[in-house]
Amino acid sequence: MRQLRPEFRGPSGRGDDPLAVAGPAPSVSLKQVARLFTGVGVTGEFPPGSWWEGVDLVWPAPTAGHAGRHLGEVFDRVVAEMCGDAEVVGVNFSGGLDSLAVLAAVCRLVPARRVVAFTVDLAADDGASTAAAAGALVAGFGLPVDLVVVEPDGAGPVPPWSPLGPRFDALPHVNARVNAAAVEAGCGVLLSGNGADELLAAGSFAAAEVAARWGARGARRYLADLADTAAGWPGEVAAVAARMLPAGWSARAYWAANWPGLCRPTVSPVLASRHVEAALGWAAGWVRGQVADHARARRSWAQADRIDTFWPRGFCPAAGGVPEGSPFLHPDLVAAGLAVPVALRYDPRPAHAYHRIKPLVVGLFPGGLKDRLPVRKRYYATALSSAVAGPLAAPVCVEAGLLDAAAVASCDQADGGGGGVLARRGGGSRAPALALFSVRKLRASLLSG
Repeated sequence: MRQLRPEFRGPSGRGDDPLAVAGPAPSVSLKQVARLFTGVGVTGEFPPGSWWEGVDLVWPAPTAGHAGRHLGEVFDRVVAEMCGDAEVVGVNFSGGLDSLAVLAAVCRLVPARRVVAFTVDLAADDGASTAAAAGALVAGFGLPVDLVVVEPDGAGPVPPWSPLGPRFDALPHVNARVNAAAVEAGCGVLLSGNGADELLAAGSFAAAEVAARWGARGARRYLADLADTAAGWPGEVAAVAARMLPAGWSARAYWAANWPGLCRPTVSPVLASRHVEAALGWAAGWVRGQVADHARARRSWAQADRIDTFWPRGFCPAAGGVPEGSPFLHPDLVAAGLAVPVALRYDPRPAHAYHRIKPLVVGLFPGGLKDRLPVRKRYYATALSSAVAGPLAAPVCVEAGLLDAAAVASCDQADGGGGGVLARRGGGSRAPALALFSVRKLRASLLSG
């Protein structure tokens, strides 16, 4: 199925499989893998390289489509295309707006299919059961689906090895369990709502655009709804003032306001010293390139934030035997979403902030269903933190010379395995712990290279 994904260019040509273009004796590039341990490599959640010697990562440039295309029509067409001739369609259903929109669209397909919703029963930060919430939504909407609850704990399958390298999904082993359940249910495809927030939700720095479209009252409501974001109202004021600056100055000020942790290149202390200089140089160059691109395009802060929030992003291959994808990462829906002006990604009229921030997703539902939609977003910080806690041993990475053995050992001993002391040189962050967790997926490549 069609999804936004990187391509690779190597000695044997160009394609979406790096091993197919790497030549007769492919080997892992530790220099590229080391970029994962920079601030950009971790917080960006996208592959900073191809991982293979002599192979370049080539990012396609998502472009806006025709502004007149109705988003809902494109969404329905994309869902139908992705389901194809599958007689049984699975949906990875969290109970949130995004996956609910996908589930409802699949249930509207003609001819009808058997639809199976797979819900991982994580405990939300408010203590609510995801399975209970999902079941209530399915019953309340009268959706003709079979609901399968997947337990997140215990032994189970893991995603297959991929030449694309470490996965950037939050819980790869849990997604492998969902895919295994989809195989058992006979699904021909497994859809999700991944990417909807980044593509369609209201972003920061858009107070001026919102005021121009919705007036002063709309702008005040926007500021109140986004007051708890990292930028907050000071960032909105700065974004308005920056409109009077030259494009280059405005772009640099935007980056400092939106990505302060990436202004000075940093690297995790677990990275072996021989890779530090090159990794820092790559991170600094990547940031300079992003800022220069925003300046050349003369983007407002809101327009720049929309691009940086969505792209580039990691591509995750299927976590098992059933093909996976998200309508929100389909090139046609991406083009339609990027064509929507930033002011229309916010709507001050709905009663609930969740709906005001996500009016484009709310608009994907038929009118009669909108009054029954979830009114708040669930968060899973506690569950995700627990999932990545534990020993951080990485013997293959140490043996290959990617990581410093003493630094890895000291982190594990000092923190009890939780990863909290994996501070970047130049600042504190637990993010490199996630990079260490993810880079284990490369062990087969490292051993063969």
